[in-house]
Amino acid sequence: MAGGIGWLLEPYVVDCVTFARGIGPVDLVLRLGARGGPPARSATAEEAMDLLTSPGVDSVARVGTAGEWAYAVEYGDAVGWTRAGLAEASRDGAEVVNFLLTPWHPPSMFNYYRDGVRVCSFGIGEEAHRWGQDRDLLLPALSRAGVLPGRRARSGADREHGRLLSVLTVGEHFGLQLPREDIVEGRLPLYLVRER
Repeated sequence: MAGGIGWLLEPYVVDCVTFARGIGPVDLVLRLGARGGPPARSATAEEAMDLLTSPGVDSVARVGTAGEWAYAVEYGDAVGWTRAGLAEASRDGAEVVNFLLTPWHPPSMFNYYRDGVRVCSFGIGEEAHRWGQDRDLLLPALSRAGVLPGRRARSGADREHGRLLSVLTVGEHFGLQLPREDIVEGRLPLYLVRER
């Protein structure tokens, strides 16, 4: 599906993306620490990365909506994957799904927070080890997809396929979409999230 999220596993395309339901994209980025007011400007992914070379800029985020979810794609020193960042983003009844994608230091991580509380999280490719208030929330879906019960993959291709199934299962469970072209090539509102 063109708007799905399986492409997130492509190495070095996106490092951190946070989805939120119950709040809009501006509220999401403000909860992640952006300054109030209008966005800095509309920017491509390349322009967002270039901004990180500016003195005093540690983190920026580009925001939008896809389906019923707002999203923030963070570049630089991302806040969205931290416990404090996710608890703040999901306060007051909001739901937040976050992917921290680390191909250089696996596993990449999935987190789901609701109303300030971690509900479920796990390493992508390490789904047998789950945390949170309802750590087994996705267990039936992961089992149906063949991700669990976990078994040692025999080859790199098997491991990659298992990770893709995991991300696709999470995406289907929550109804997540993220059009690759919009994120990689499009222009989106950009906010400064963390400055020195």
